[in-house]
Amino acid sequence: MKSLRVNLWITGGILIIMGVLMMNYPIEAIMTAGMILGFGIIASGINHVSAWYFFRLNRFLVAGFLDIIAGLALVIQPGISAFLIPFVIALWLFSEGISRTCAAFWLGGAKIPGWWMILISGIAMSVFALMMCAAPLSSTFSVMMILSGVLIASGVLAVIEGFVTPR
Repeated sequence: MKSLRVNLWITGGILIIMGVLMMNYPIEAIMTAGMILGFGIIASGINHVSAWYFFRLNRFLVAGFLDIIAGLALVIQPGISAFLIPFVIALWLFSEGISRTCAAFWLGGAKIPGWWMILISGIAMSVFALMMCAAPLSSTFSVMMILSGVLIASGVLAVIEGFVTPR
């Protein structure tokens, strides 16, 4: 158990340091987040292409290639990605929202239970995307500050958990 406690203290300390660094260096954090987001969007694109392979629905193929192209752009140009983060996230959220909305109507027509939950999430994603485009700078810094706070809080909780873990 001693190694678990030490692991929690180290993990907590690293999370706290990451959160504080993100708060003190938001531009660098945004650029790094842009690259990480790029890799995530590439993964989403690969997921869409694989869905096209299995279901042969062309919207998955189009969404997949758009995701892969947008993700590669973010990874290759981190400086531009810092500026474009809110718009890329908004574009991605909007395309995901439209895709979910279309899927929901298809599922509803097939009488699949719970289709309306997918419809609600698709509409919500699209609305949030439009809101991000309306205030791109504040939405980017808001995301960074929220993420910083989550990292710090997670770090503090991990350190506390290290203290309360039995020996």
